[in-house]
Amino acid sequence: MGNKISLLWLKLCFLCTILFILPIYYSLTGLLLAAYLLAAGMYLALYFSLPIWKEKWVAYLLASGAVVMVQHIILTQFDVLPWLLLYFLLLDGMQSSATKQAVLTTTAVLLPVTTSFSALAVSDLFFYHLFLFIMLIGVGALIHRYYRDNEKFDREWKSLLVEYRALKRQVLENEEVARVEERNRIARDIHDSVGHQLTALMMQLAVAEQAAGEEKVASIVKQSKQLARESLDGMRKAVKALQGEEEQGIASVIHLIRKLEAESQMRVQLTTKTGVLSQPLSNEHNIALYRFVQEGITNAMRHGSSKEISITLEIIGEHSFQVKVENKMEVPRYVEEGFGLQNMRKRMEGLNGRMEREVTGGYFTVKGIFPLKGVTY
Repeated sequence: MGNKISLLWLKLCFLCTILFILPIYYSLTGLLLAAYLLAAGMYLALYFSLPIWKEKWVAYLLASGAVVMVQHIILTQFDVLPWLLLYFLLLDGMQSSATKQAVLTTTAVLLPVTTSFSALAVSDLFFYHLFLFIMLIGVGALIHRYYRDNEKFDREWKSLLVEYRALKRQVLENEEVARVEERNRIARDIHDSVGHQLTALMMQLAVAEQAAGEEKVASIVKQSKQLARESLDGMRKAVKALQGEEEQGIASVIHLIRKLEAESQMRVQLTTKTGVLSQPLSNEHNIALYRFVQEGITNAMRHGSSKEISITLEIIGEHSFQVKVENKMEVPRYVEEGFGLQNMRKRMEGLNGRMEREVTGGYFTVKGIFPLKGVTY
């Protein structure tokens, strides 16, 4: 958006400079100056009202006609400065991704110019301007092709972005479904095991109250204590499993890799160094690690030249966790830090960590490193 505004101001300055120099250079006064100002105002009004024109070629036709009118009535066809305004219209009209519109605007600009060319037929300037128009039409064709390819690329990029977001939402939904199913399973286990044992315990205690003999009472109480101990152990296991579902994130990362590998036909090599699988991570660490790997795989799919991705998880010096995503680039080039890489950097910085990226040896590598503070080793 900023580039478009800068370009618009540059065009405005160019046109105003040419239109301001013309009356000074040719010393226009009186009625000639009034007529010129009218034509110049019409030219500017037509050009800068282009966004509201349904058929833009009509505005280009009228603007070109205004310049030709200045040439025939106020100045002459041999004056060079008015031709700059026509050259400007010609190039500007071809800055369109639609081939039909570019052809129409070019034709609209050239139609009034033919009258000026007819007056130059006996002059060497005819071939000079003809050569310039042919050259500018060629340059304009290249500009048109650039805009067309750029729009095509923009559509494809937006389509990939939509697919990526849909895939991201699907992964989140799958995570939530898996989370709910696991919680339900744990709840059923608690109900079936701990609930049954506690019920049996209550029955045993009820029998103990009615028992008459001391030895019999001691035996029943002993059984009751054993049931209570088993119930407590079962409860602790259930709670530990429930907490583990929140704390252990390596399994979810592996699930993500398998899913993306199957759907995108990518081959992912996952390497886990010593101590990674047994390292407990907080929920905040899990989410950041999961999203970092997700963004890294998506980034590799977009920029990489190979369908092979390498992911390495390791613990550095027992105090930091490192995740590295690496993919091959046949032609080393600079990769601009777009939305995905910025997100990866922010996730690491949110954990008081950092992100590093480099292109060496034909590989594009992204590393995320964060400290393992508050984690029990």
